[in-house]
Amino acid sequence: MSPRASRFFRITLLLILVGGRQRSMAQPSYPLIHSLNNDDIVFAQLSEGIERFHEGENVDTVTLELSLFCYRLGVDTDLFALAAACSIPYDALATLNRIGTAQTLTAGTTILIPSLPGLFVCDKPDNDLEFLVRSLWTGDQAQHYQIKAFVGGRQVDFTFFPGAAFHPSERTFFLVAGFRFPLPKGVITSGFGARVDPFSGKKITYHSGIDIGAPFGTTVFASRSGRVEETGYSDIYGNYILISHDSTWETLYGHLAKILVAKGLWVRAGDTIGLVGSTGMSTGPHLHFETRKRGVATDPSQLIIGKP
Repeated sequence: MSPRASRFFRITLLLILVGGRQRSMAQPSYPLIHSLNNDDIVFAQLSEGIERFHEGENVDTVTLELSLFCYRLGVDTDLFALAAACSIPYDALATLNRIGTAQTLTAGTTILIPSLPGLFVCDKPDNDLEFLVRSLWTGDQAQHYQIKAFVGGRQVDFTFFPGAAFHPSERTFFLVAGFRFPLPKGVITSGFGARVDPFSGKKITYHSGIDIGAPFGTTVFASRSGRVEETGYSDIYGNYILISHDSTWETLYGHLAKILVAKGLWVRAGDTIGLVGSTGMSTGPHLHFETRKRGVATDPSQLIIGKP
């Protein structure tokens, strides 16, 4: 946990709570920033709130006001450049705007910018990062506040942790497009890369994934949200599933006893997609799990978040 998250803050949730109390549920009008410099009076107000937070870091009790501002992107940019321009951590921008992975922000997109650093934990998570953040941040561990904000035209309930920042696992998931462990539990029995052929016991072969030992019939989960690109049978993988997660990443699940999804189906991380088996070139029940970046196999053990 960030050291800042453990400090005591007395916070006025002025703008957000006013918007949340409206009976009509109409979207509140957040102050619009036209230019990201102090010549813009609204941006200057944002900067003042952020500066007050940092000035109060060495004070036992800090009284601050959390307000939301909005900014419409004029050109394509990335989240890190925007965060630097606003002097606000990208963790806060990502969680408030429900941005699940590091990505280019498209011109014309309206971004909400908070006047305080912190994490906005969505009460009803929708993307993989939000599920991970929700599981790691609870009301027992740090000072927090319940707030409401309109994101993408919808009212969203958040738990706000002032001053908090991503845990290392959350940061890795966001920056490196992390993947969840694809089984409820299991042991990695064979790693990625060069290995002795398990059939001959002599020849050195290249292993394009990792093998995870587990009993027959163990549930196999989608490691990340995406679309089922292929299902089928091959002499090597046996029953397999290939999931496309975006234009960059794919995951493959092999040696399955049973395939429980169909081609074209959209699945969320954690959805059941198959059962562990020993089909194809297999010496016993296990899951062969691959991660591919632009079609090239990479070491899944470096990308998996939350290993059992």
